[in-house]
Amino acid sequence: MKRNRLIFSTVACIMLTSVLSSCDDRSVSNFSEQKATVSTKVQGKTMGTFYAVNVVGGYKGGESALTDLAEKCFKKICDEISTFDKNAELAKFNEFKSTEPYEISADLSKIIQDTVYQGRRIDEATDITVGPLVNLWGFGINKRNDNAPTEEQIAEVKKLVGFDKFELRFDGQKSYLVKKDPNVRLDLSTVGEGLGADAVAEELIKQGYKNFMVNVAGASRSYGVNAEGRKWKLGIEDPTSPAPKLFVPICALDKAVATAGSYRNFFKDEKTGTVYSHAIDPKTGYPVSHNTLSVTVISDSAFESDALDTGLLVLGADRALEWGEKNNYPLATIEYKDGKPVMRHTKQFVPFLKCGTENKAN
Repeated sequence: MKRNRLIFSTVACIMLTSVLSSCDDRSVSNFSEQKATVSTKVQGKTMGTFYAVNVVGGYKGGESALTDLAEKCFKKICDEISTFDKNAELAKFNEFKSTEPYEISADLSKIIQDTVYQGRRIDEATDITVGPLVNLWGFGINKRNDNAPTEEQIAEVKKLVGFDKFELRFDGQKSYLVKKDPNVRLDLSTVGEGLGADAVAEELIKQGYKNFMVNVAGASRSYGVNAEGRKWKLGIEDPTSPAPKLFVPICALDKAVATAGSYRNFFKDEKTGTVYSHAIDPKTGYPVSHNTLSVTVISDSAFESDALDTGLLVLGADRALEWGEKNNYPLATIEYKDGKPVMRHTKQFVPFLKCGTENKAN
């Protein structure tokens, strides 16, 4: 679903051990030596990207059972929120050319409510109606553009964008979506990866597993320790490197981490030579023009981190960091300054960074 927005887990999805190295926290060294040598690791494709799951101590049934668990979780989410599968619940709503109430499941209703709530927290910079603008600029399901759209085209498409363009209604136990214009379309790809990571993690917790990591492209959820009995470590990627390259390692510390980046998915206007980012500001209708390359958010759920990171990227580093400090979130930004990438972060981010950088050699 959401493509080319993740930063730190791209390498992990291809080769898990290259990113999930160890952080030297020996306070958890009671982990048995026998268990420390056993892990069940699986990886594959979902939502147009990669996933990886690592269960320390082994998963009952082995790799095939763990793969089955993960893919069942992902399928349930895709069946609800995919805009590419015409049989998915959200895709059917998008094709419903009417302003009459359209009944949806309780699960989809909750996802929409929660995503809108997170968007409102950050000045509606995360907007699930922005899809038509994304498509207009050539970053969605439409063919990539050679030229930027005109002001008139942008103004016309903006008529379909905004939280006021749809509403949720409830009648007893039933939920309904209502379009204000038959052409309104919703897109939940900005939270798909987080929902996937949470779904697998919560199922593992329910089954009693206490040491694992789940990555779905840009969203990560982990608990406990890795196979060496140390806190899970992952890396934020250098956004200026043409190939995947570690910028800084961090420890997850039993939290969910998501990163949004604007530096690899872009297009160049062949007439003007202007380069446009795929991060579209739903209020202006234009790609962002600031120098913020990535935003990493840490919270209790991968969904929440995923719902916030793209919107905070749209706002830019200054506003994102201000919001993080005010709301007590571990948050880091990377900007392009003086010809190089520069990281800034909130004070809440320090423990995660300290754990990751104290033992870079590990």
